[in-house]
Amino acid sequence: NIPTNTTEYLNLMLNPERWTGFNGSHVWMAIYEENCFQKLGSLDEMCYEERVLYRLLSGMHTSINIHISENFFPPVKGKREKWEPNLQRFMDHFGSHPDRIKNLHFAFVVLLRALRKAEPFLSSHHFSSGDDYDDGMSKQLVNRLLDSHIMKSCRPVFEAFDESLMFKEGSEPSVQETLKSQFKAVFQNVSEVMDCISCQKCKLHGKMQLLGLGTALKILLTPEDLIKHSLSRPELVALFNTVHKFSHSIRQVPLMSTEYYRVQESYRSDILKESAKVDTSQPQSEGQGSGAAGTASGVYTFGPSETAAFVEHGIAAIAGEAIKGKLSMQHEDKLVDALLRRDGDLLLLAKYYAASRPDRFVQHATRNIGSSSFVVSSQTGPSENEVDLVVIGGGLAGLSAAPT
Repeated sequence: NIPTNTTEYLNLMLNPERWTGFNGSHVWMAIYEENCFQKLGSLDEMCYEERVLYRLLSGMHTSINIHISENFFPPVKGKREKWEPNLQRFMDHFGSHPDRIKNLHFAFVVLLRALRKAEPFLSSHHFSSGDDYDDGMSKQLVNRLLDSHIMKSCRPVFEAFDESLMFKEGSEPSVQETLKSQFKAVFQNVSEVMDCISCQKCKLHGKMQLLGLGTALKILLTPEDLIKHSLSRPELVALFNTVHKFSHSIRQVPLMSTEYYRVQESYRSDILKESAKVDTSQPQSEGQGSGAAGTASGVYTFGPSETAAFVEHGIAAIAGEAIKGKLSMQHEDKLVDALLRRDGDLLLLAKYYAASRPDRFVQHATRNIGSSSFVVSSQTGPSENEVDLVVIGGGLAGLSAAPT
């Protein structure tokens, strides 16, 4: 707690957990690989301690991903005034993985059990930050948490985890001691893996939550009369902040789920409204101007600027999927040609999918590629406007590049 040349204090309120552009998938792969104990005696399958550790790490991973999904798109002048969520990312991570949400709840129970056990110590602890007002406020907030509804009336929930069952497997004391040492070693290994994270904000929040979970386990496995002598100030800070983060994540799950389905319903409603605008009395012409997009059955009323934006987003999506090898050359040619012809059906797909979900845009487009509006008109020979050569640049450089 004594400031030194290597000590750095950060205000977590000014450094919230959100999307930074850092891809930490390789880090999490390494973290989960560290969660394996050496097999001891007859313990051939994953032991209780190993399952507990896995669920704690999974719960932390879930909380981090929820925070990132909640604050994903940064403010953009003229478009967004504040950070906005990526609801599709949230659903991709958790829509088909309810076990991840369950692990988040499990980890939260572990934290609450630790708070309950440490209640005598925490309620009488003197918080010292150097500011009397902040110290008094901290004391009030901690007591308010300890006296909260969830701590008093939800005690049966705490039975979802029982730390007394840990390190009981195996008949030999040496096996139990080895389990304890391996459990501690895995936590240390995971912390060292996080030291390798290049994103400083990611490292800050990841290591703090890991320390918070470690502090909770330390409280649960320490005799009650020794708790006050075993906890440091950084451990208390990490514990309370981790409780806050997990609690916030749990509250966001139903909110973001509801918002996701509301947005999807809104998309469907908008598509039906656009369909109602189709003028079936007008035949489709082969060359549509930028002011109106043609369909097989009529005309969608897209303005010139809208049409240009949909074409741009659509071509970007097609190019991206083609680079990934997910689109054949034949389908790529047909979709690009249809967009350049301002095909109304394809523009309608581009409006709702191309920018936000380019993969879905290409999937829907290729699925309907056989429709009359998507089929490229066949030509037996070159058209009047077809060119044989395009020269880019001037002088000798352009001429020399042209034949190649």
